[in-house]
Amino acid sequence: MTETLSSDEVLRLRVTAQGLGDSIEKDQPSTPADSRSGATPTGPERIANTARGMLAVQGQDWRSARWALGLRTPGTHVGDVHEAFNTGLIVRSWPMRGTIHLLAAEDIGWMQGVTNRRVIAGAAKRREFLGITDETLELLVSTSVAALRGGVSMDRDELAAAWSAAGIAWQGNWRYHLIWWLCQNGHTVLGPVSENGEPRLVLASEWITAPRTLDGDEALTELAARYASARGVVTAADLGWWAGITAGEAKRGLTGAEAAGRLAQLSVRRGEKPVAVWADPTLLETASNAALPDWLLLPAFDEHLLGYQDRSAQLDPDHFERIVPGRNGMFLATVVRDGRVVGTWKKGTRKGEGLVGTPLPGERLGAGRTALKRQASRWAAFHDLGESPFTIAAAD
Repeated sequence: MTETLSSDEVLRLRVTAQGLGDSIEKDQPSTPADSRSGATPTGPERIANTARGMLAVQGQDWRSARWALGLRTPGTHVGDVHEAFNTGLIVRSWPMRGTIHLLAAEDIGWMQGVTNRRVIAGAAKRREFLGITDETLELLVSTSVAALRGGVSMDRDELAAAWSAAGIAWQGNWRYHLIWWLCQNGHTVLGPVSENGEPRLVLASEWITAPRTLDGDEALTELAARYASARGVVTAADLGWWAGITAGEAKRGLTGAEAAGRLAQLSVRRGEKPVAVWADPTLLETASNAALPDWLLLPAFDEHLLGYQDRSAQLDPDHFERIVPGRNGMFLATVVRDGRVVGTWKKGTRKGEGLVGTPLPGERLGAGRTALKRQASRWAAFHDLGESPFTIAAAD
């Protein structure tokens, strides 16, 4: 690996670091024993290890978020994701940017300690718009905590019913903000999964049994090192955007991780100007010969694109609006060939239609028809949906 990385090297490092290398195409990989216990990890433990390795994955779309973990953990099933939630290994919450993610339970507290300042500061203006006074907010929080105490879990409707039972005159457009506020401030997390539903709210202090305690520069270094290790090659701007921290904090975290030997600084050329980047030195040694996966079906909001501010190694910038129509923040599910986005896909609307892929302009999916059918079968098996055909739509 050279000191100045080429675009191809950046792509290879990113795909490998994200757990999307060639081994991902194997349905039943060998599972190494846990180095601490000597036991073979269970499916839920493997899912939790994937979440831990990624630090955090986008969680807006529940089905997509589960597939993001399952795809990176071959041989697992959606039930393994649910069991990882039910046993407190992973949670769904807001670790940064005011955006919901899936992550290892022990990491949510210290991450919020690093990233909360900006999002918390901006919440007062939102409450003013919604008409929530400080007194009402305090009452809603105390009522919620009391209702959940003692190992109780609630969905959103049940929590709102507790507010009504306490005599609080709340409005429907308050609910999302209040649940976000409870989670963002570390009172609650979304933990156990209801039958045929999504994670339910629980008290973080009761549900998370072994939280990590990190603060100050130690936490900032941990954030930078693990983010970069899971994303392959990153800039300070990438980290600042992803974590919602200042440019100075991002640079301090990366240089701290470099000083600790956890990251190495290199450069990439963007136009005529070299740009500083950081990568895990272990990855630099192992990824140079790693094979890129042939074809993949990645979920909406996948970290393959969401994990960076600059995504040009993975996606032609001219096609960005094909992946995020109207630049509205809603990232579509993507078809990926050799690490690059070449199309989008979705579940068909007609009975028996299966998954439907649409190529980006100038791309062809036909050459990957057999491989994409295999990937569609993996997606369907993960979700307990039986066989799922894969068809290719005409590009518009």
